Amino acid sequence: MLKQKVIEAALIEAARLSGHELSNQEQLILRSRISATLAARERHRQRIDARPYQWKKAGPPHR
Repeated sequence: MLKQKVIEAALIEAARLSGHELSNQEQLILRSRISATLAARERHRQRIDARPYQWKKAGPPHR
């Protein structure tokens, strides 16, 4: 999987090549969205890799 810095550098370079210089605020938004997206992908991967939950029927109550 790609690292955050590599993705960030590629997007900044693509913006520069298209003639748009990113401001500090735009770079912060870019970093935040990349970080959030990678975190969501990791959470999704963990949910997919998790073992299925197996319900265990409760026994008789203790008295």
